[in-house]
Amino acid sequence: MPRNEKSVPRKEGAGQHEERAAEISGLDATAGAPLTPERWQDLLTLELACPVTVVYTRARRMPIQVKRMSASRRGTPGRLEVRMHSMFSGAPPDVHRAVASWIRAGRRAPRACAALDDFIAARLESLPADRSPSRSRPRGVHHDLEPLAKSLLDNELAHDFEGEKALPAITWGRRGASRTRSSLRLGSYDPDPKLVRIHPVLDQATVPAWFVRFVLFHELLHAVHPPKKSTGNRWIHHGPQFRRRERAYVDYSRAIAWEERNLTALIHAARRGVPFVPRADKAAHRDGKLPCNERPTQCYDGPTQRDDHSALRDDNPAQRDETPKQRGEPTAPRARTLLQRLLFPF
Repeated sequence: MPRNEKSVPRKEGAGQHEERAAEISGLDATAGAPLTPERWQDLLTLELACPVTVVYTRARRMPIQVKRMSASRRGTPGRLEVRMHSMFSGAPPDVHRAVASWIRAGRRAPRACAALDDFIAARLESLPADRSPSRSRPRGVHHDLEPLAKSLLDNELAHDFEGEKALPAITWGRRGASRTRSSLRLGSYDPDPKLVRIHPVLDQATVPAWFVRFVLFHELLHAVHPPKKSTGNRWIHHGPQFRRRERAYVDYSRAIAWEERNLTALIHAARRGVPFVPRADKAAHRDGKLPCNERPTQCYDGPTQRDDHSALRDDNPAQRDETPKQRGEPTAPRARTLLQRLLFPF
């Protein structure tokens, strides 16, 4: 879903604005034909007054993402890289302007966010089911997800996947180069084609199985309680029912404390491709006090392709949660609330 890393300042006189509007209208006039990435580049470059590169993707989970690149020369505007689903090739003129407004202002452009919400939701419904081959890999090097899922089905999720509601496929994410800097997505649930992915950085001997089980429970809970739109036209991914059940999990407090203590080390392991060392064990490793057979030897290459290094800021108009205060719930301690949003942004 849309993600915006930087707002784009726009300073121009009235005459320049009118001239640019006329140019954009000229481009919109041929909107009957499918929009190519090059035409999107022209539209956004004119509207945002900075260089823009547009790439079409097939990412349904995050149909549009924006990344601001460094300026090549001092005093010149930085280039924007916009990655959008190919569904935007058929976007009408009002969506063109909504995309530009959202890139400039993010959540401060509520009409643009609403227009993007509606367009993305309608197009996703019309797309054929994702039939891309995906081999499930539940058995990892150190942790097997199948027995953990069976344990959840026998206990916490005993009555949630019965009858026609089948358990989603479960797999470890692909190992690859990681760009993550300040956030990490430990798991994800894709409703189409009903697939739960767990980050491979957790498939290490130094990550306790009970914590992997909690992450798996969180993602399966998304299949039980799918996102809904609030009266304010905002998507709620962690509604009251979801939160109640998550907090009732037997190891909830223990898992949250472990996340908080080891988040930085997990990010470091995913980004550098080095073994994860729990915080409590770092001093022992530094002093060489751990036996050789207790030291992690497997090197992991980072997150899956769906992971994103900008999860701290969520300007995604199609994936936003209401705050506990807006839901009338008591506000959790700041560190814990931020951590939950950081590790599980959807």
